[in-house]
Amino acid sequence: YMSNISPQVPGFNRGIWKVLEEKVREWARSGSHLFICTGPLLGDTLKKHIGVRNAVTVPDYFFKAIIDTVGVDRGIAFIIPNRSSKSTLATFAVSIDYLEEIISRDLFPALSDETETKLEKMIDKKFLSSVD
Repeated sequence: YMSNISPQVPGFNRGIWKVLEEKVREWARSGSHLFICTGPLLGDTLKKHIGVRNAVTVPDYFFKAIIDTVGVDRGIAFIIPNRSSKSTLATFAVSIDYLEEIISRDLFPALSDETETKLEKMIDKKFLSSVD
C-alpha cells in the first residue's frame, strides 16, 4: 500500500528537508521535550504524480511544526517547497497558527488553551538561532 507515503524530490529530501530533520534531532538530544507534527500540504492544485498504476500524488510543499514544553515553552513551524533550495531554514519559518490556518487542522489539541495560544503564535528565535 502507498497510503502512508509522500514522494519527495531528491534535492529536497537530501537538502533542506535533511537539514531540518537533523536540527530537530539536535533539539531532541539537547534535553528538549518535543512534540512534532509533519506532513505534506495537499490542495486542489496537485498535478504531479508518480507511478503508472497507482498515480501517487507528489505534494508541492511539506510542513513540520515543533513545540517544546520543557523549561521555556516554545514553538515554530516550517512550510518548505518540495524542491531543491539554497535558502536557509529561517526563510521558511512560520507560526504554528499560520500553518494550522492553511491546513484547517489543530495540530496540538491536547495543549491547554493558554499554552496553545502562547506557543502557536510564536516563531521562536531560539529554534532559529540554532538552525542557520
